[in-house]
Amino acid sequence: MAAAASLGAANTAVSKEVKIEIGSFDGLRSWNSVGLSRRRVDFHSVYSSTSRTNSLIRAVSTPVKQETETKRSKVEIIKEHSNFIRYPLNEELLTDTPNINESAIQLIKFHGSYQQYNRDERGGRSYSFMLRTKNPCGKVPNKLYLTMDDLADQFGIGTLRLTTRQTFQLHGVLKKNLKTVMSSIIHSMGSTLGACGDLNRNVLAPAAPFARKDYQFAQQTADNIAALLTPQSGFYYDMWVDGEKIMSAEPPEVVKARNDNSHGTNFPDSPEPIYGTQFLPRKFKIAVTVPTDNSVDLLTNDIGVVVITDADGEPQGFNLYVGGGMGRTHRLETTFPRLAEPLGYVPKEDILYAVKAIVVTQRENGRRDDRKYSRMKYLISSWGIEKFRSVVEQYYGKKFDPSRELPEWEFKSYLGWHEQGDGGLFCGLHVDSGRVGGKMKATLREIIEKYNLDVRLTPNQNIILCGIRKAWKHPITTALAQAGLLQPKYVDPLNLTAMACPAFPLCPLAITEAERGIPDILKRVRAVFEKVGLKYNESVVIRATGCPNGCARPYMAEVGFVGDGPNSYQIWLGGTPNQTSIARTFMNKVKIHDLEKVLEPLFYYWKRKRQSKESFGDFTNRVGFEMLQEWVDKWDGVVATRPTYNLRLFTDKDTYEKMDELAKLQNKTAHQLAMEVIRNYAAAQQNEKGE
Repeated sequence: MAAAASLGAANTAVSKEVKIEIGSFDGLRSWNSVGLSRRRVDFHSVYSSTSRTNSLIRAVSTPVKQETETKRSKVEIIKEHSNFIRYPLNEELLTDTPNINESAIQLIKFHGSYQQYNRDERGGRSYSFMLRTKNPCGKVPNKLYLTMDDLADQFGIGTLRLTTRQTFQLHGVLKKNLKTVMSSIIHSMGSTLGACGDLNRNVLAPAAPFARKDYQFAQQTADNIAALLTPQSGFYYDMWVDGEKIMSAEPPEVVKARNDNSHGTNFPDSPEPIYGTQFLPRKFKIAVTVPTDNSVDLLTNDIGVVVITDADGEPQGFNLYVGGGMGRTHRLETTFPRLAEPLGYVPKEDILYAVKAIVVTQRENGRRDDRKYSRMKYLISSWGIEKFRSVVEQYYGKKFDPSRELPEWEFKSYLGWHEQGDGGLFCGLHVDSGRVGGKMKATLREIIEKYNLDVRLTPNQNIILCGIRKAWKHPITTALAQAGLLQPKYVDPLNLTAMACPAFPLCPLAITEAERGIPDILKRVRAVFEKVGLKYNESVVIRATGCPNGCARPYMAEVGFVGDGPNSYQIWLGGTPNQTSIARTFMNKVKIHDLEKVLEPLFYYWKRKRQSKESFGDFTNRVGFEMLQEWVDKWDGVVATRPTYNLRLFTDKDTYEKMDELAKLQNKTAHQLAMEVIRNYAAAQQNEKGE
């Protein structure tokens, strides 16, 4: 089945389960209060060939702007009175206190930062700030990487965090050091502008530095979309580099698309022509990719953009998907994760105008009274895709063509060594939960600095070293192995696809552990695999978050752990390895010590009742949750199976007893621990040989 059709069907199935009615938002009035006016421009004639394209299209008219007053959330009021995201943050940063007030907390998000405190500490609160960079396509120039590495040591907690949106997070920055850190990032070709807040976030694209037309076109498109939707009013540079604008020249097509107001998309004479004083109702996420490559979790984004090429590989246009999003609230069924669905096809020269039209439709109609329902997915769920498409077409000025047929999606990790296609190599490195620290951090710094490498960050919290000469492969491989950065064939398959959000101790929203808890969870899943007879090379996609906001996209996992209480998780099942199916809630309030009671029967019956090459996610969807629950409820346990390799590891009782004693401390058998030690040793030896 074609991918476009299957994705639409999958989303239809999800939407049938959750029926909601959300009150409409009747438009913005905020610009009137600051003296800005809106001009409605009707468009009833054929679109001029001088504007965008020479093709004849059907004209549509600009939507009429609503002027009715509606209830607005507290954050909307803060944005309106902020002088374009400046006040009172500018004053709060000058005070001697270690923290900032509530209004400033909301505003500093737009600058790429969150206020946090260490929740492990008792007594007072030790305030600090998390900074998040904005790196379209995950591109990190050499100078910026080295700067971030330095800043982590000088002003952070000594580690860097690779995020699920191809960016860095720097934790533990004190308020008094914010300006120094921010200005250092800006002067090193980096930015944190819009990495958080109610605006377009980092634009994803495949991180692989292939010298292929489609990949390069996808990455260039992501760069252009990011530039189009970057704030223009200068608040970021005013705050951190005293008004000095350090920006590269924008492509003329980006400037033209931003300034175009043929269909009433812009705020005339405003410092923010697209965003106005209110910006967007909530965060907005966009991903760009090529057919088959779902390394970006395309359907979890507000907008998904897919490059369409001709038979010769020349880019011709894009399929657009809309309405994806992960966040939800526990036990509030009117909030839910959602897959994006097909909107239509646009020619390549129109992509910026189409994206802008979608953003403006959300800006004008997304809810601003209740932030739980402010993402675009709820607007589309309430309106339906046909009404949404109709309104977007009015801002776009054209009708969308039908989506082009696509092949099936695949998850691509780009780990290990690959040819770039230009004579160079790139090396993708797995980083558990994206946390770079200790010897790993020092070794990466040494390699990146010594060989003057640029890097790219992946949406799966991994890192790619780019532009490596073939003569460098052996010494780099040896150095990486010595730091524990193993080639993917030597990493547990469960770890390769797992993800977790930071959660405790710094995230204020965390209910339970995620990053600190997932290593143990993965070890216990591996033990269950061995117990029920699953092979070492078999795997499932596991993702964990400390709360229901979904930062590690757990609702697309085959097994998702979502924190819903102290040391307990909601378990979601039914995602697929290629991230095209959304999971569903299977069980609530499962205590961490009871995971085996749930996982053992599920994996036991998957081993015995699956169809040929059937993934665990597909198996759970085929069998149905009622049968899965029955298996869990009636489970009496399974006798541990003998390992399929049946190797005799222990030749004397003394060695066995010592290993057994150590294994019990880690809740393992002597055999499991011995195999783990042997695997790690063999992997290190093989890596040092450059194999």
